[in-house]
Amino acid sequence: MASRRTGALRSILLAAIVVAAGFLAWWTWHTSAALATLGERSVIDSTALLAREKIDRVESVIIGADNAVFHLIDPDDLDDLTLRWPGLADRISPTIRGLLVLDEGGQILRAVRRHPTDDPQRLPWLYRALRDELHLDDPAGYHRHLHGTWGGQRVLVSHLVGHQGQRRYHLLLETDLDYVLNELLPRLFDDPLTRGRFNVTDENNRIVLGQSLSGLGDFVVSARFPTTLYKWRLAMAPGSAPELGVRARRRRVAEGGYVLLSLGVILAGVAFLVYAVRREERANVLKSDFIATVSHELKTPLSVIRMFGEMLATERVHSAEKRAHYLAVIVRESERLTALIDNLLDFARLERGRASYEFVSADLGLSVAQLVSLFCERQAREKPAVVFEPVDEAVPVRLDTRALQLLVFNLLDNAFKYAGESETVTVRVTRQRGDAVLEIEDRGPGIDPDDQRRIFERFYRGRAARQGQTRGSGIGLALVKHIARAHGGAVSVRNAAPQGSVFRVTLPLDLSREGEQDLPSDGALG
Repeated sequence: MASRRTGALRSILLAAIVVAAGFLAWWTWHTSAALATLGERSVIDSTALLAREKIDRVESVIIGADNAVFHLIDPDDLDDLTLRWPGLADRISPTIRGLLVLDEGGQILRAVRRHPTDDPQRLPWLYRALRDELHLDDPAGYHRHLHGTWGGQRVLVSHLVGHQGQRRYHLLLETDLDYVLNELLPRLFDDPLTRGRFNVTDENNRIVLGQSLSGLGDFVVSARFPTTLYKWRLAMAPGSAPELGVRARRRRVAEGGYVLLSLGVILAGVAFLVYAVRREERANVLKSDFIATVSHELKTPLSVIRMFGEMLATERVHSAEKRAHYLAVIVRESERLTALIDNLLDFARLERGRASYEFVSADLGLSVAQLVSLFCERQAREKPAVVFEPVDEAVPVRLDTRALQLLVFNLLDNAFKYAGESETVTVRVTRQRGDAVLEIEDRGPGIDPDDQRRIFERFYRGRAARQGQTRGSGIGLALVKHIARAHGGAVSVRNAAPQGSVFRVTLPLDLSREGEQDLPSDGALG
C-alpha cells in the first residue's frame, strides 16, 4: 500500500516536473523571442534615426545654400550679384545651378548662370514651365520648394520672396540635382554602416540612386524628404540585415530543439533554465536601461534642434542676435548628436569585433594639443576652460589618429559634465618610466571609490551620474578603455586633491623614433 502510494507520489511529482519543465521551456522561449524582437526593434529604430539624420543633413545643405544666395541679393544692384555669385558658388551654394530674380509682377529682372557653358534659355524655360505653380502674391519671407518632373526633366526649384522697402521681389533658385545625386548623397553615405545599404526612389518608386533593398524584409526603413526633395524617398537597411534574418530563423529552430531537449533532461534542464532565465533578466534590464538612456540622449538634442529650427523656419525670430544664438544652439546640439551617434557606431563595431586600427608614428604631445584646440572650438561654453600644459620634449608613440580623437574627446566631454563650478580642466602629456602619459584633470566632486572600480565597464554609470541626472550613455569610458588597450596601454582614474578626478592614460613609447627631431602629428586631426 505504501509502495503504491510512493509510486503514485513519484508519478505525480514526475508529471509535475514535466509540466513545470514544459512551462519553463515555453516561458523561456517566449522571453527569448521578446528579447530578440526588442533587439531587432532597436536596430530598426537606430536605422530610422540614422536615415532621418541623413535626410536632415541633405535638407540643411540645400536650404543653407538657398539662404546664402538670398542674402546676396540687392534688387537695386543686380550687376553686383551677377559678378559675385558665380565666384562664390562653390563655397556658399554648391547645390545651386542658376537663379532668376523677378519683380513683384513676375517679370524677369536678371538670370544668372553658375557656369557660362550652361544653356542660357534653360532658366527662362524653367520659369515658364513652373509659372502656374508659383505663388507670386505670397508675402515677404516666403520660402517654398517645387520638386517634380517638368518637360521630362527632374527639377528642384526654390522660391523665395524678399522685399526692398515697400517693393517685393522673387528669387527662383534651380538646384543642381546632378550634384545632389553624384556628390552630395554619395558623400553622406560613404561609411561602412550605410555603404551599399540605401537607395533613393522617385514618385514612381524608381531608384534614382543606390541599389535595390528587396529581400531585406522588415529591416528596411523608408522616409520621405519633408521639405526639399519631397517627391523622393530614402530607404535604408542596417549592414547586418541579411545576417539578422538568418539569425532569426536559426533562433526559432534552435529554440524548438531546446524545448524538446529540456523535456528529455528534465532535472538538468530545469536547473539550466533557472540559471538562463535569471541571466536573461539581468541582460534585459541592462539593455532596457541602455536603450532608454540612449533614446533620451537622442531625443533631447533632436527636440532642441527641431524647436529652434521651426522658430527660424517660420520667421518668428526678428532679432539678428537671437537668430545667431538659435543657429549656434542648433549647431551645438547637432555636434552633440553626431558625437553620440559616432560613439554608438564605434561601440557597435567593437561589440562585433570589427574595429580596426591604422597605427602611425606621431608625437603624442602635438596630437593631443591639436585635439584639445579642436574640442574647444566645438564648445559653446565659456567654463570650464581647457588648459593644456605643453610638454618640453617629444613623446613618440604609435597610435591610430581617429581612435585618439575619440579617446580624448570622450575624456574631455566626461570632464566637462562633472567639472561642477570649476574654472578649468587641465590636460597634460608627460614621459614617465618609459611610458607616454596623458592626464585629464577636473575639479569636480570626484568619483566614489566603489564607482572607480566599475566606471570603465560598458553601460555602467556611477552613482553620482544616476542621482544627478547627468546625461550620458555609459559607453564613452568603455570605448576609452578599449582604445587604450588596443594601443598596448591602460587607463585608470583617481581622485585629485583637494577635489576632482584625474583620468590617466598610459601608452608605450615608440622607442624606434627615439632621438628624432620634430616628430609630425601624422594628421592627428585629419
